[in-house]
Amino acid sequence: MKFAFISPRYGAEIAGGPEHGARLLAEQLSERHDVDVLTTCASNPLTWRNETSEGVDRVRGVIVRRFAVNEPHDAMEFQRLSSRVLPGGQSRQDETEWVRRFGPSSPALIEFLKRQHRNYDVLVYFSLLHATTLQGFPIAPERSVLFPHLQIHPALRFGIWLDLLRQAKAIGYFSACERAVGRAFLQIAPGAEEVVGIGIDAAHPQTYPRHQEDPADNPVTDDEVVVEPDEKTEPDYLTGRGVPFRRRHRLDGPFAIYGGRVASHNGSEEMLEHFDAFAGADGDISLVLMGAKLMKVPDAPYLRHAGVLPDRERMVAYDAADVTLAPDSGDLLAETVLESLAVGTPVLAAAMNQAAVEHLRRSNGGLYYANREEFVEALRTITADSATRGKMGESGRQYIQQHHRWEAVLTRFERLTSKIKSR
Repeated sequence: MKFAFISPRYGAEIAGGPEHGARLLAEQLSERHDVDVLTTCASNPLTWRNETSEGVDRVRGVIVRRFAVNEPHDAMEFQRLSSRVLPGGQSRQDETEWVRRFGPSSPALIEFLKRQHRNYDVLVYFSLLHATTLQGFPIAPERSVLFPHLQIHPALRFGIWLDLLRQAKAIGYFSACERAVGRAFLQIAPGAEEVVGIGIDAAHPQTYPRHQEDPADNPVTDDEVVVEPDEKTEPDYLTGRGVPFRRRHRLDGPFAIYGGRVASHNGSEEMLEHFDAFAGADGDISLVLMGAKLMKVPDAPYLRHAGVLPDRERMVAYDAADVTLAPDSGDLLAETVLESLAVGTPVLAAAMNQAAVEHLRRSNGGLYYANREEFVEALRTITADSATRGKMGESGRQYIQQHHRWEAVLTRFERLTSKIKSR
């Protein structure tokens, strides 16, 4: 089959949201099918300025077609419009104008869809609120699938979504909580729907590389007996979980890890305050921050900064940790939660993140917190009891094997899109 993925922006630098989910799906799906990504030349939703050239490129096996945005995002004008439109009582014209200014607006992309949509078996749109979906979806709704990435937002009151969703024959979700929001607030009842999610490829556990000796350095005499090396004789500090990461960052004791951007808008500030309360009461435990720092962090002795790591090293880092923290309440993909569960490391997540809580409940792979007291008590429970930690880790690992291997995710995606094609 040949798919067109329509996404407001696209690229490896996008670390979350529906665009990140689109890239993960596109890269995996391209090994089975032809996949074109139709996107804009912009990457920053705060400006929607064109930052790359128009044209066609191949990125990790996926054909990416980029089209120019015809107007940048005017934050002040958009704020004035939002204050007038979002409270309610607006006209359909106001709603459409709000979506256009929310962006990105790319007439060239829409024109390409009008000319070329018949060349694709299925069109897959990512994100309900963006202009690329509202303007493109009506072109061929009978062959279109929508991944709306639904969260509570004042704009969900708009009547234009009802018009669009009535046309939708199939809807895919990254999490079950999206489906709940759609049914409660938008009365979504498509002919076909599927909680597709994302997949996780767990890296093999790594041990510390042993020194490779040249046999010529130690010649064997006739009187000596050659003894083959026995893996079991390796000392514990060379064979434990995540040894390369622990040694690289000089982590000898227990530690928690956070694998996202350190920013004030995603729960990081609250997480740091809660952890400080825990560290003050429970002493010797470190917190490793594994992501870009976008805010000032306290100068605390228990804090370590690992920086931004490639995917394979991230998995080794999760494997080395005693627990993973997931404070972002708006992360519907819950990728850090799934990555941690995949290597058998329990997770402590914010209760406001319904996607993370859903995974933890289904997997029994961790706990969640709603306030500082719950955070401290839950973190103490996980870190103090190795038996509980081991049971959570094994439950999480089995959950990923059953539900979030890429094979299972792509099967769900293909099941959803095959219903469109058959129609």
